[in-house]
Amino acid sequence: MSIYGVRRRVACYVTRTTEGGRELLVFDHVDDDPDDPSGVQIPAGGMLPFEGIEDAALRETEEETGLTGLTFAAQLGGHERGMNDPGGPSMTTYVHLQASDGGPDAWTHTVTSQATAGSSAPDPSADAAEATALSAQDSVAAEHADDGMVSACRWEPLPLSVELAGDQAKFLENLAGPDG
Repeated sequence: MSIYGVRRRVACYVTRTTEGGRELLVFDHVDDDPDDPSGVQIPAGGMLPFEGIEDAALRETEEETGLTGLTFAAQLGGHERGMNDPGGPSMTTYVHLQASDGGPDAWTHTVTSQATAGSSAPDPSADAAEATALSAQDSVAAEHADDGMVSACRWEPLPLSVELAGDQAKFLENLAGPDG
C-alpha cells in the first residue's frame, strides 16, 4: 500500500490599478503544445518545505513572471484536491498580491532557477533538517523543472474577459476592492 503526502501549493492573483481600472496579471506559455495548450494562467506552484504562504507566493510570481516588489494583500481561500484528481492530493492556497502602478503592459519572461538558487527552506532544527533533506532536494529539483520555460505575461482588465485554466478562477470573486 502506498502512502502519499499532500502537496502544498500557492496560486497568486496579482493586481495593479491603472487609469483604466484594476488589472490582473496573467500569462501564457510561449512554447505550449498547440494540440494541448496550458491556457491562460496566474502564477502558481508548489511550496518548498517549511516555506510560508507569503514567501511562496512572492517566489512563484517572481520565478514565473519576473515581477518583484509586490505587496501581500490577503489570503483568499483554499482548494483541496483528492487522491484521484490530476496531480494527486494537494492543497492550494489562493492569495492576493498587489503590484505598484506603472511598468509594462506586456512582456516575456524566461524561467530560471536563479530565483531559487540562493534560497533554501528555513532550518527549524538540526534533526528536522536531516529528516527533510531529501524532501527539500526533491522540491528544489521540481522547481528547476520549469527552467527555460518562456511566459508571455500581460495585464488583463477586471472583470476578466479571458478564461483562466483549470481551477485558477476559483477565488477570483474574493478579491477585495481596489484599495484592499
